[in-house]
Amino acid sequence: MTIAPHPEHATEAIADHFRSVDSAPKGYAIDRPASAVNGFLVTFIGLTIIAFCVRTFMVHGGFEGTPRDLVFLGHDRGSVVFPLRLFVALFFLTYAMLAYSNIWRRLYLAGSLLGKFAVFCVALDIIGWALHSVGIVSISVFAGQMISGLTALAIFPHTVMRQAQLPEEGPLAKPPPLPRKAFLQWAGCLAVAMGGAAVAMHVLYNVVGVLKEFAILGGIGAGVFLMQQILAVSTAILGIRMLRRSRDRDFAPPIAILVPAHNEAHSIGATIESVDRGAETYPGDVRLYVVNNASSDATAQVAQETIRDCRFITGVVLDCPTPGKAIALNMGVDHITEEFIVRIDADTVIGPGCLETAMRHFADPKVGCVGGLPMPLEEKTWIDKCRLIEVYMRHGFFQVSLDGYDGVMGIPGMFAVYRRSQLISVGGMVQGMNGEDTDICMRLAAAGYRSVADPTAVYYSETPVSYAHLREQRTRWFRSIYHLTARNRGLVFDGRTMIGTFVLPFNLVNAARRAMLAPLLIYALIAYTIFGTTFTTMRWQPVVATLLGMSLILTVIVCLIYRARSVRYVLHYLGFRVLRSYFTLGSALTLIYPPMHPKMPRLPRRATR
Repeated sequence: MTIAPHPEHATEAIADHFRSVDSAPKGYAIDRPASAVNGFLVTFIGLTIIAFCVRTFMVHGGFEGTPRDLVFLGHDRGSVVFPLRLFVALFFLTYAMLAYSNIWRRLYLAGSLLGKFAVFCVALDIIGWALHSVGIVSISVFAGQMISGLTALAIFPHTVMRQAQLPEEGPLAKPPPLPRKAFLQWAGCLAVAMGGAAVAMHVLYNVVGVLKEFAILGGIGAGVFLMQQILAVSTAILGIRMLRRSRDRDFAPPIAILVPAHNEAHSIGATIESVDRGAETYPGDVRLYVVNNASSDATAQVAQETIRDCRFITGVVLDCPTPGKAIALNMGVDHITEEFIVRIDADTVIGPGCLETAMRHFADPKVGCVGGLPMPLEEKTWIDKCRLIEVYMRHGFFQVSLDGYDGVMGIPGMFAVYRRSQLISVGGMVQGMNGEDTDICMRLAAAGYRSVADPTAVYYSETPVSYAHLREQRTRWFRSIYHLTARNRGLVFDGRTMIGTFVLPFNLVNAARRAMLAPLLIYALIAYTIFGTTFTTMRWQPVVATLLGMSLILTVIVCLIYRARSVRYVLHYLGFRVLRSYFTLGSALTLIYPPMHPKMPRLPRRATR
């Protein structure tokens, strides 16, 4: 039994309970302070002002033909509205300057990012110029900018994955051929989205024009922006239909509740009590396994006392002296004899009927993991309110849309149900990296099983109570996409799973987009306010539409569906999206790039081998 800490250390342990060895896995991340991100933004602002000053000087110095952006060729390059390519170049340069490594690695990283982007832009401009010259087709400068901008979102993660020090590729089962039904569903929805967007852009041309003026459509292009929303809605409709069929069965086998706990004395009691209440209505037997993971507070003592008072479950507290959530989880799995394991975080409270709802999906032998809707425990602080809207959008809408074509990439470890035999067959929980909960789902997908996210299985999870806690949590979450991709490289574009074919590449690109959002808003603000006389044709609507626009309308609709009064928190959520970009950028800066000697010609493909 773990002895409770001395009273003078108790407050400190609870206040900093969220920090562990998983906050910055050794070898794959460095715990950099907030000054690293702030330094990035300051450096980026400085480079932006310098670049804009140079451009202004050239215009007023007699070089009237100087393009407003890095457009090398093009019949209409003088019509550039927003210098997007220049933004990408400045972002890449700043990231390389602030990356965690030595000067030689930073130079090599800058050359890689900027070199790839420059080659693509030049090639695109030459192709566009050639096609226009022979009269085949004219690619507008705006289209060229959008294409190069989207390509930049792929260049960034591609370069990071090749140069950062990331986990080794793990063994993957060879999956069966891609389910034809899932692919056809996704392809059908994509065709509907593209067709719907095209029709709207042409038939409703005047309406689209009005929406652009009010910053409802825009950003990377009104058509692309509209297509994204139609695709998400159409696949969500399929997801709702699939979930209704999947949960319409009776299945209640004996289950094991596995709770890893590190310094959770303040919350573990409520978690165990909620499991006891859930077991009261669950038809099968329920046994609890709490794994005390190197806690320095009274976690074990509180857990044992609470278990003794339970009426509907039996349980045991196991001691795991080696820190690390994955280590604690694997130890628990080794002690469990039940076939079905319900993993619950020690700050999670399951709702009524949560166990019954989740277990029904396992009547299908092809289901490998099931999750639910992680509602915040309270709605008091601004973090609680932002988290509520985020849950509705991320788990209540987008995860359901992934259900529509077997594309659920990961189930949060706050509440996730597995088959023990499948868990062991794919190697258990990976240790020493972020995202072990998503990693296990990806390896289950590679073995031919699918994950299900059911928003009717409601549970409640602790929301960070401080900014420091929020920053640590999101840095860990957002960094995991690089760890997961490195470990599961064999899934990327594998053509056998919807996760590898579409979802994982999209998440990599989306992580780059989110990291660039805050710098893009700053960049646009500088161009529009300070250098407005230089960029005279620049308009604010496309930039604002990237933050608001159709995504704002969709957010309001989703909130109205789940709980109408939650709409009042949408403004909080808009600000939170910018903060989330700040954290995403910070997570990319915590990646480690192995130092490079000036005579080293290039980085080996696998830095950790």
